[in-house]
Amino acid sequence: MVVWSERMLVERIRLASKGSADGLITSIGDDCCEVRSNGSFLISTDSLIDSIHFNRTFHPPHLLGRKSIAANLSDIAAMGGRPRFVLLSLSLPEDLEWEWIAAWLDGALEILNEYDCMLIGGDTVKSKELGFTVTVLGEPVGDSAIYRTGAKEGDTVWVSGPLGSAGAGLALLNRDHLRQGSLDNALFDTLFKAHLNPVPQIALGMELAKSGVVSSMQDISDGLATDLAHICKASGVSALIHADRLPYLPELQTAANLLEKEIEDLILRAGEDYQLLFTVKKGQEALLSQLLQQTTPELVMIGEICSGKGVFLQKNSKVEEISFQGYEH
Repeated sequence: MVVWSERMLVERIRLASKGSADGLITSIGDDCCEVRSNGSFLISTDSLIDSIHFNRTFHPPHLLGRKSIAANLSDIAAMGGRPRFVLLSLSLPEDLEWEWIAAWLDGALEILNEYDCMLIGGDTVKSKELGFTVTVLGEPVGDSAIYRTGAKEGDTVWVSGPLGSAGAGLALLNRDHLRQGSLDNALFDTLFKAHLNPVPQIALGMELAKSGVVSSMQDISDGLATDLAHICKASGVSALIHADRLPYLPELQTAANLLEKEIEDLILRAGEDYQLLFTVKKGQEALLSQLLQQTTPELVMIGEICSGKGVFLQKNSKVEEISFQGYEH
């Protein structure tokens, strides 16, 4: 086993991060990085702790590196921005294998390269617990960033794709791990990938920002019921969601049966789908379809914004409140 050191890790990061980017003045090698801005920055930071936010038993380090970055890139997408620069702070146990660290770093650098985002600095410390803190700097691409505060009565509520997949994937992986068995079933491969290797909706977020028809937006990280409640609370409105419009993959029902869960519980309350949740200005739905439906056919209108407070689900003739029923940190 190769023993890691801070010097060898920093040198590997420095060599992998060589290059230039528009707006970057100085990067790794000085006490600070320096970037040039012509406007505002979007800044998001998240911390991930071993055995709380991820499970190394079934989460390969390469995919975990990708996901560690993807969660923050999704925050930038949720405000209609373009990710530009990343800072990494790594807390690493002294006995952690170098091969594991290198694979994690390869995954992180890979996804940064895919989204033309550059690692420009950070910190590395020895720690009893494994953890990562990721900070992403982005910039708005429209006239301004899109906030949670703009939803108004009469707007419609949309999502960018199927829901519940990541939550089901995690539950299946945990079930498999606890039973020490193997879910060698290609049927669930898409659900596993949704948890292990989520895709931030960067391109769509930028297109929605430039469209001029979106009044509020955020990503679905804590479940639809909670994340829509955040928009409603910030905007001072309520939302009515129609159960029969909620999009999900066909295999989700099979997974729900196997897990002995209600499928609506996965769709509404499971987190980390990283789909975009947004509201469209009243009367602008046709324009949205004209602008985006040909390139993003999975966009689905699931409800409408109303007066009042809270998030409500209509199923058949019954209406129930589901506000803040998703994941709690």
